[in-house]
Amino acid sequence: MADLLVLDLVDKDLVTDQIVLTVGYDIDNLKDPALKKRVGGEVKTDRYGRSIPKHAHGTAILPQYTSSSRQIIQAVTELFDRIVDRKLLVRRISMAAGHVAGQHEARQETKYEQMDLFTDYAALDREREKQDAETKRAQKMQRAVREIKKKFGKNAILRGRNLEEGATARDRNSQSGGHRA
Repeated sequence: MADLLVLDLVDKDLVTDQIVLTVGYDIDNLKDPALKKRVGGEVKTDRYGRSIPKHAHGTAILPQYTSSSRQIIQAVTELFDRIVDRKLLVRRISMAAGHVAGQHEARQETKYEQMDLFTDYAALDREREKQDAETKRAQKMQRAVREIKKKFGKNAILRGRNLEEGATARDRNSQSGGHRA
């Protein structure tokens, strides 16, 4: 999901510095007596009047505006590990990018940094140039992936983990608005 979110950002020439993740738990967590013992958190009532475990919700703040899949996937993975109760069954996961800005707007934003006598600023500049080159290379790859997917379909290029048993990316790609067409 994070990879698809990144491709959408690249497609629209946008960057973000915030990722929001919401994980909703399954109602079966409270129906099954063995699973019910595991529920340690708060229990809520859904719109149908059923009791379900309260969803997990969190935000990851990125150090800078980016559309890098590596940085965003890493942030989402760390956020997921931090907020989700692994003992419970998950029903749905939703993800959104917050603080979205145009790529050129984010670059023009002035950043201030406190200087000190003990920092090698020449080495920092070389490191930033290296990161900028990596970012440009990653964006070229993401644009190429986007063009291939536009031409041949969403399932033309998939990550290896999307081919494993239980993966849902191929099924989601064939749905329209979350429904089988």
